[in-house]
Amino acid sequence: MFAVVGGISLLSHYYTLNGIKSRTVGDGQHGTARFATEKEIRETYAHVPYEPEKWRRGENLPAAQGLVVGYKKRGAGITALVDEGDIHCLMIGAAGVGKTANFLYPNIEYACASGMSFVTTDTKGDLFRNYAGIAREHYGYRISILDLRNPTRSDGGNILTMVNKYMDEYLADGGDLAAKARAEKYAKITAKTIICSDGAQASSYGQNAFFYDAAEGLLASVILLIAEYCPPQKRHIVSVFKLLQDLMAPSPVKNRNLFQLLMDKLPPEHKAKWFAGAALNSAEQAMASVLSTAMSRLNAFLDSEMEQIL
Repeated sequence: MFAVVGGISLLSHYYTLNGIKSRTVGDGQHGTARFATEKEIRETYAHVPYEPEKWRRGENLPAAQGLVVGYKKRGAGITALVDEGDIHCLMIGAAGVGKTANFLYPNIEYACASGMSFVTTDTKGDLFRNYAGIAREHYGYRISILDLRNPTRSDGGNILTMVNKYMDEYLADGGDLAAKARAEKYAKITAKTIICSDGAQASSYGQNAFFYDAAEGLLASVILLIAEYCPPQKRHIVSVFKLLQDLMAPSPVKNRNLFQLLMDKLPPEHKAKWFAGAALNSAEQAMASVLSTAMSRLNAFLDSEMEQIL
């Protein structure tokens, strides 16, 4: 009995809570973070000679595309460490430490030399002044400006560009099903972007989910029709709105609205007819609600300034 009690006392002396650190940090603890070794750096990053003077003459253009995250300097030569992975990078520094000059500019130069498309924010206009000319003259880039403060000073754009592009390819070669499929895909993407412009999914609208889903399909249908049948100068988002507006006019045929009459003119296998199926097969009042939902979502794109960038 005394041996058992003595054993318990001995164990309790060694196995207590006294060995647990009193604080989670700052009491002698340390993690496993460390700097990468030279071998790991060689294996992780592409080592590319950084030669912008030659690149601007079209010589020794780099093949590796990625983000310049560091460099090595040997004599007068500089080797860029390029991460070719699909990564994000956050640069943090106080004003004047060289975030733009020593990190952003080298990455823009490398992106131009390696042929990457990219978008940059430029609140002060420095990037445009310092690098737009270089990208255009030395690398053949097409520079577009999106000025949200003064949209009328932006370069023109078209939200239906991809739909129009692949629809043109399909119409030029009627057997190119891949181009037709891409046109339909981008029509659906554009319609979803417009209907769910607030970031919510149609299913989150509760009892009204049907109207948003049907409006999305109807909008994709009209976008396809605009891309396929309208002349090039009319294939933009305003034409989509105008067509929807015209289709809400009174119909000369009883119990048939103008949209249904328009769809009747299409072949049975036409995808525009399929996309609008939910709206076409609904009651007259529900159909009107679907059209109204689509038009209400298009209102955000209908002013003279927004038309310049969409």
